[in-house]
Amino acid sequence: MRHEEETVVDEAAGPPVVEEEELPPEPPPPGPPPPLLWPWLLLLLVLVIGGLFAAWFLTHRGHHKHAAVVAVPNVVGQREGAAVARLNDVGLVSRVHTRPSSLPAGTVFAEHPSADSRVTKGSAVTLETSAATQVTVPNVVGDKTATAVSALRAKGLTVETSSVASSKPNGTVISQTPAAGNRVAKGSTAVIRVSRGLVKVPNVVGQSRAAAVAAIRGAGLVATVFKVPSAQPKGTVVAQHPAAGARAPRGSKVRVNLAQGASAAPPPPPPAPATGTIPDVTGQQQAVAQKQLSEAGYDPKVVYVPSDQPEDTIVAQSPTGGTSAKRGTHVQINASLGSNPTPEKAVTDVIGLSPAKAAARLRAAGFRVQQLSQTVQNRSKDGVVVDEQPGQRAPAGSTVTIYVGSFFET
Repeated sequence: MRHEEETVVDEAAGPPVVEEEELPPEPPPPGPPPPLLWPWLLLLLVLVIGGLFAAWFLTHRGHHKHAAVVAVPNVVGQREGAAVARLNDVGLVSRVHTRPSSLPAGTVFAEHPSADSRVTKGSAVTLETSAATQVTVPNVVGDKTATAVSALRAKGLTVETSSVASSKPNGTVISQTPAAGNRVAKGSTAVIRVSRGLVKVPNVVGQSRAAAVAAIRGAGLVATVFKVPSAQPKGTVVAQHPAAGARAPRGSKVRVNLAQGASAAPPPPPPAPATGTIPDVTGQQQAVAQKQLSEAGYDPKVVYVPSDQPEDTIVAQSPTGGTSAKRGTHVQINASLGSNPTPEKAVTDVIGLSPAKAAARLRAAGFRVQQLSQTVQNRSKDGVVVDEQPGQRAPAGSTVTIYVGSFFET
């Protein structure tokens, strides 16, 4: 027989105790990952480098597009003027330095960069030229022509004589270029201006044109003939200036008014310019060079350029000497500023003034003055300044040449 076990509950002890285990809270779910910065920084760096490269490429492409490359021509052994002109022809700039050498003065004996070098157009090429022996110009103003020529030739200078209108005695030197005391290259040209003296103006009123011109020329004067309305017979001289009996500088002009009558024919057209050979004026003083070119029928234009040649010396000309060209052609002559340049000044504008007023204004501005004549076809320009060279700027104390219009009707 099965015995049942009894379970005794002690009610006095209270309800049973249940122990619970306390677990730590679960961690929160992870957030989104932080953004990556290095790809953006890399992209920014690539864009900056690309922009800089594009700017460099566009800038240099434009530069190379416009900067042509040329070969340096061989000018060793040439005269300085011809060498400078040759470099100018290919677009290169000349820098001239003189050095002692066994070659004749003014001959190029070296160039830098050397011949056939490839350089950018507009680059400078240094020319080494043989230095000339320097001499001091003597003072010959006031001397007679023969004495002055002997003194200048004794110094190794070439002499050119120019006769000018003056009240000084006939045959007296009234001015010289270069001025006394200047240092110039041996073999340079010195110009002396010699007075023609005063002569008596003949009376030609009432004479025919041919007779009047012959009488004026016989007195050592120049006749300028103008046709004017008059009741006198056609071809008769009705007036003159200066008046008969006056004393005038030899070689000066005498105006002759000729009756034109009722049927005066129009003047013939001026003859076509003749062709001649342009003189080589490199190595000369700019005033002397202007005179030589003007007397040869050409129109000189003066530009001062940096050079260590003596101040006012012509270092280049264009067209070059020996070139065949129509008379009246412009010839640019480059004059040296010298190794220790004198400050440049603006040249006073005197075009349209009388020679006396023009010379006075230029001298007041600190320049020396040379006067030359220039044939004009406009009668209103006769006797007034029609050009001046240099026309813009020139070293203080240098020579400015004024060109006075000369109208002559044949």
